[in-house]
Amino acid sequence: MGIADNWKSFVEMTRAKAESHGKVAQYWDKVHNILSLSLIFLSALTTISTLLPVSQYVGAGLGSLATLVSAITGSLNPSARRQQQMESSKGFRALMLKMVRVETERDYEELWKEYNKELLGEPFLPSKYKVQDDTEFSMSPEFLLVVARKEAEVMEMTSDLGSSTSFMNKFVEPQNT
Repeated sequence: MGIADNWKSFVEMTRAKAESHGKVAQYWDKVHNILSLSLIFLSALTTISTLLPVSQYVGAGLGSLATLVSAITGSLNPSARRQQQMESSKGFRALMLKMVRVETERDYEELWKEYNKELLGEPFLPSKYKVQDDTEFSMSPEFLLVVARKEAEVMEMTSDLGSSTSFMNKFVEPQNT
């Protein structure tokens, strides 16, 4: 795989990761909204049940249900999970955009390092939220020149190796026995 293919792979992987983390963030946002609205609704019903002439068990039951929903919300912490996923999505999207505009080989290598760091710190991503890639990007003209120069060097080296009598003779000095 040449440098051009690696570039395309980088852009595709970071875009897909950004979209996947965005989808998981949407899921946790939905969970947060449902739990929060349920808690508000149960709290209101608990208050109303204490004011109305109904059995004290109704108010106690609604209060305990509200406490249960509150404990589940605290345990799952969907807003924090949403925030983690959004930060990861932003990080991958930023890397993708930087790679689309990369101009030098040094910048290219640094972005691969950043990508590996981002992978180590990314939150869990369920497989059902992974996104397939279908977007087309192109390299910046400056980086396209760097890639062409590198690929020409590789072609030159491989043609030189093919014309030598032996690969070993070219790189290994004969030993006196």
